[in-house]
Amino acid sequence: MNEEELKDLFVSSLESRHIYDSKNSELLFLKSDSEFRVKNEGYFGQFDLVIAVLQKNNNSRFKNSPDTKAHIDILMRTGQLTQVSKSERCAINCISLYPIELKSNSDVLDGRLPNQILNGILTFGRSIVVLDKKHVNRDALKYLRLLPATVIGYTGVEDHFKVLSVFDREMSTGMFNLSKRRFARSLIDNGITVGIDKIYRRLETLERINQKLVFNELYDSNPGFLNGEIEFLRQLSYIKADMSCKKQIEAYILKTKDNKITDYL
Repeated sequence: MNEEELKDLFVSSLESRHIYDSKNSELLFLKSDSEFRVKNEGYFGQFDLVIAVLQKNNNSRFKNSPDTKAHIDILMRTGQLTQVSKSERCAINCISLYPIELKSNSDVLDGRLPNQILNGILTFGRSIVVLDKKHVNRDALKYLRLLPATVIGYTGVEDHFKVLSVFDREMSTGMFNLSKRRFARSLIDNGITVGIDKIYRRLETLERINQKLVFNELYDSNPGFLNGEIEFLRQLSYIKADMSCKKQIEAYILKTKDNKITDYL
């Protein structure tokens, strides 16, 4: 079948709850108490489908819990979620967005797929790949299970699909997954011994602000800055940070111009 036919079948499977669970999978649209909305060619045609899953019977109050996925979504993707929240009259912590990449029998699995998966992760923190029956084979799955995406395959029977593998990590942070101890050691080696924890937290905040711009403003959405983040950006303007790297670059060049390749062996 072609992509449009696969798309229609997949949407039908959502409506009829014909996506069969696999062991330990926790896809929200598999739950009977959830509702969903489907956007075709979502986000300016970046994705074949974007699914908004709504759990309207959830308690809308913020709760501290070990599962922080919804809270991270609220923090990082406020612009995306508030648009759905207004149209559906639903609290933003009850909304999950899923980008869907479809691969029909007419498509080939090639080097474009990792880029498409990465696009979904950068925008929504997750990615789902839906395969037509031709691609549901041992060789294809061996390759696909290495990628950071949940894979769903067509069974070949009516509108029935099956979850083949689940990538359950929420991709929400970047460089500051690094060891704080290693970061502290780097600062100490460069003569900074005071305020290391504060420096780490400030850089973490700056990274989160950059991520919000990527996740939201790139698609003309409101980044949803917190009041504390606005104040943080205002304080940055008071820092005297006129740094010229030119002299240091020239010094590095002079220092290394006579190095031989054997010096690095």
